[in-house]
Amino acid sequence: MERLDAIADPRHQSYIIYPSRVLLMTRILSAIFHISSMRKTSEEFNSAIVIENIGHLCETDLKELPYWESVNNYLKGVNPEELQKTVCALVKRLIRSRVFEDARIRGRYWHILIDGSGIVSSREELDGNYIFKVHHRGTPEEYTEYDYYALEAKLVLGNEIVVSVMTEFVENTDAEAKKQDCERNACKRLMKRLKEMFPKLPICIGADSLYACKPFFEACEAYQWRYIVRFKEGSIPGVFQEYETLRKLDGHPGKGKNGAISYRYDFVSGIDYEGHQLNCLEYAEDGKPYPFVFLTNLPLSRRNAPETAFFGRRRWKIENQGFNAQKNHGFALGHLFSRNYQAMKNHYYLIQIGHMIAQIMDAWKSLWKGIRQSKEQKHRRMLESWKTQRISECDWEAPSRFQVRLE
Repeated sequence: MERLDAIADPRHQSYIIYPSRVLLMTRILSAIFHISSMRKTSEEFNSAIVIENIGHLCETDLKELPYWESVNNYLKGVNPEELQKTVCALVKRLIRSRVFEDARIRGRYWHILIDGSGIVSSREELDGNYIFKVHHRGTPEEYTEYDYYALEAKLVLGNEIVVSVMTEFVENTDAEAKKQDCERNACKRLMKRLKEMFPKLPICIGADSLYACKPFFEACEAYQWRYIVRFKEGSIPGVFQEYETLRKLDGHPGKGKNGAISYRYDFVSGIDYEGHQLNCLEYAEDGKPYPFVFLTNLPLSRRNAPETAFFGRRRWKIENQGFNAQKNHGFALGHLFSRNYQAMKNHYYLIQIGHMIAQIMDAWKSLWKGIRQSKEQKHRRMLESWKTQRISECDWEAPSRFQVRLE
């Protein structure tokens, strides 16, 4: 609540009915309870008990809740950077809790995954700095697709917990520019902001083969970060050819078993690429059609190579626990919550906060002991409790320090 109160209120103070914390918390709760739209949020929350519960949570005497249009109008004026700072503050609190130490790479580096995804796509022109793509150019079927696109940095805190740390929107700020913004340019901006917000945090970046390039390596070295990047032959052909040659002469092949899964690996250290020393690691599991290849500046040995490959493959978590969960499993990230570009950004950040809180709740094993339901059913069950039970009447005591058991 203190973080929400710190967000600058854009409204004229003479016309305020609802405190900022009420408007923001209503939106965050909508994400936690997997409500698919703001209009539906107003319908689901339209009860005396819900109004009382939100008032109790926000320490405010509420007679009624803001309608969805009031929330949208408020978000049109909020500076998105204020909510980005709130996201970062929550992440810092999770890190400092020391609950998630086991998620570090080699006991030191926090694993931050970077990837981009479209948020909203439309054939109708969108508000704000969208990017666009022309399909079937020069044919009768030609049409233009407009997109809101975001590059995300997400922190891995366990198998089921992947939280947003930093967002950089891929956007065209100049409508007359001949070249559109892209993921790589957005990545430069994101990495710079990430270093400014977390200057001393030991970080290992995980990314796909798009980022296997000189500017990315230079930035990681300048910021003293480690990286594990997926590598494909077409990314840097010269490096791939050198790896194939050196592997036969000076490779470090090995085999192992992880439970019932047999695997093999090989690696070559110290491949020079325009002054950057790259370590190339290949990992393959029996029965899989192709191996995984990674570039990293982490030191490799026979002892740590399989584990390093495991962390490299963890990049898929940003797709599964990140974008896929938010788009298709309750958070409705692809829904156009507002046609105003600034409000859309703020909805995006509030969904990230709601998703962060929801993941912590989902990982709290004692909370769900004996309950065998899907995540969607669990969140629906939480909503029903929110609508029928008064917080003020619950006989509960918050533990001074909770523990989240990581699988």
